[in-house]
Amino acid sequence: MPKRIGVGFGLNTRLAWVVLFALLLFGSLLFVDWRHIPNKNAGSGFGTLLTAFLAPDLSIENLQRVTSAVWITVSYAVTSLFLAALIGLPLGVIASGVVIGRSKPLLPLAIATRAWLGLTRSVHELIWALIFVAVVGLSPVAGIAAIALPYSGIIGRIFAERLQDVPDPLIVSVGTAGANGVQSLLLVRIPSVLPDTISYLFYRLECAIRTASVLSFVGLGGIGFQVHIAMSDLKFDTVATLFYSLLLLILIVDLMSRTVRSRILS
Repeated sequence: MPKRIGVGFGLNTRLAWVVLFALLLFGSLLFVDWRHIPNKNAGSGFGTLLTAFLAPDLSIENLQRVTSAVWITVSYAVTSLFLAALIGLPLGVIASGVVIGRSKPLLPLAIATRAWLGLTRSVHELIWALIFVAVVGLSPVAGIAAIALPYSGIIGRIFAERLQDVPDPLIVSVGTAGANGVQSLLLVRIPSVLPDTISYLFYRLECAIRTASVLSFVGLGGIGFQVHIAMSDLKFDTVATLFYSLLLLILIVDLMSRTVRSRILS
């Protein structure tokens, strides 16, 4: 009988979530103004873009400009991710509580760190960019800080959860050998989560590259800035070249992630 009650409660809970999601989806679809979709000029506009993407501008002058934009984007993305990891990984260790354990005096520190990680990642990079622009003005510093701060919260949270999910038998085995919390962290927890953490950091690098491309309005420049100029001049073949360069960049980062992770696991 207790099992039937548990199963029934589970089914009812899942059904409630399905109904709630269906209502949310239905309400969202009704809220969208579909009257202007498709636009009467959509056909010609799509044809123009398709033609440009089939014949991108591969002139030497444009390729030099695209290469410079790619390098700027990558530089800012890598800098932002480095700062985010430098901040987020140590905070993730504190937030996980694996070193603090059940120490009551240090427990508020772990709680406060979790709250800080939640605060930083709850605000989108674009909002942080507006805030930092108001503080430091239009400059690369504003863009880098706008990426690094929320990414540090995301990295810290993910790292904390992975440290907590290390199997207990591994921790117990080093604990019986006399290892304390810091030693078990260095000898067991971090080596156990290192491959997945590195893979996740590469994924975050992909996100940072895309975000750095978008945040051209705060002074980062790069791919997004060049796309804005090309769109303003209706140079869709240049836009196509920039699009392909961004796609190639993401594929290279993904290949690097696979290579590094396979070498760590081998």
